[in-house]
Amino acid sequence: MNIYYIITFFFLLFASKANFLVQSNLAWFGFEVFMIVVAFYFDRVKKKDVQFFLVSIAIYFIYILFRFKLNQLPIDYFKSDVFYFFKFVLTSYLFCLILKEKTLYYLIKVVTHLALISIVFYIIQFYQNGAIVKAIGNAFESITVNDNSLRYTNFLVFTYDTIHNYRNSGFCWEPGAFGSFLTLALLFNFLMNDFKLNKEAFIITFAILTTVSTTAYLAVFLLFFLRYRVLNKGSKVTIIAFAIVLAIAIPNVPFLGEKIVEIYDQDIKDLKRIEELSTYYDDVQRQIPLNRFASVIFLYEQFDWKLFLGVSNQYDEYYINEYNVNISNGIMDFITKFGVVGLFVLLWRYGTMCKVYLRKMEYVIYSVMILLILSFGEPILMLPICVIFIFLPTFKNQDFSTLSFKYRSEFLQLQRPNNL
Repeated sequence: MNIYYIITFFFLLFASKANFLVQSNLAWFGFEVFMIVVAFYFDRVKKKDVQFFLVSIAIYFIYILFRFKLNQLPIDYFKSDVFYFFKFVLTSYLFCLILKEKTLYYLIKVVTHLALISIVFYIIQFYQNGAIVKAIGNAFESITVNDNSLRYTNFLVFTYDTIHNYRNSGFCWEPGAFGSFLTLALLFNFLMNDFKLNKEAFIITFAILTTVSTTAYLAVFLLFFLRYRVLNKGSKVTIIAFAIVLAIAIPNVPFLGEKIVEIYDQDIKDLKRIEELSTYYDDVQRQIPLNRFASVIFLYEQFDWKLFLGVSNQYDEYYINEYNVNISNGIMDFITKFGVVGLFVLLWRYGTMCKVYLRKMEYVIYSVMILLILSFGEPILMLPICVIFIFLPTFKNQDFSTLSFKYRSEFLQLQRPNNL
């Protein structure tokens, strides 16, 4: 195990939003200090890297300052945006700075190992209604995220929630989020290995199946369609077959079409009686759980034109006193935080990274759609796992990016350092 692996492991834990590390700002900034030391010790910092970081800071702060003045919000909102940069964005930058062209390789490797661990604990959680995983969580009481009912417990590499007792949450806060992390890792694996079905692909795909996540399933379906298009260009018969399978599956598979329609109908009903629900949930001291579609409508009604530039990373406090709601749409959450402009920049940088491997715009569009499907269900766009897309295109080694698909894996093996 080398330093790259260790940094990637902790980077994923901090991005998981599930464990005690995430709850501690001291631990988070301690990890950043550790990465800064590693970056300088192993001479990973170049002059152009510092220049790029300073330009990024300037652009970000001009942006948040302009919209802060435009929206005329309390100073706490601006402070929250500043804090977000030095917590989430700096972590992502340092991670990319250290790993550079090795970033995707180590993300695939560590996620695969965490997927294997999750499968083991996923099997164990079926024994006596999760008694064993609960006991492990209790053994780590000081690092367990708990609500006093033992409904939710996390011990760094695995999360158990009685609400999702038949689904695999892995190291993330819930199964859908884990499915998103896994799907991104599977995409990275295909990009790095010429879309070959290697052992990592099989392990990650099996782990995705255990999440029983609608968004992850849809995204993986599109990902395998992308794989087909890349490996078998131009065959219209199979494209039609994919479309037929999807058309049949959506209305007939319970966790696809039926679930989506059910969620939409319930969302519309909840929005029509939002004030009634607000009173009820205040009484039971809980937040109103708005689903995917209701979250979009609610946030649009709250902020309207302000969504173009976004409101603030702390936007929820803007309406929290009036409607105590919980947002579950990751795309709308990101737009409200950083605007349509911010979303465009993130997708553009992500697409730029994908184009290094895919070359053809059609394939890049599929990759962007995969990310949008995943983030429609989970607020992952604002997490470090996606913020890295802002920096990866800059840190890609040009010689590395022009290597043929055939030799990319061999190149990675040769480049793995023995002294790190």
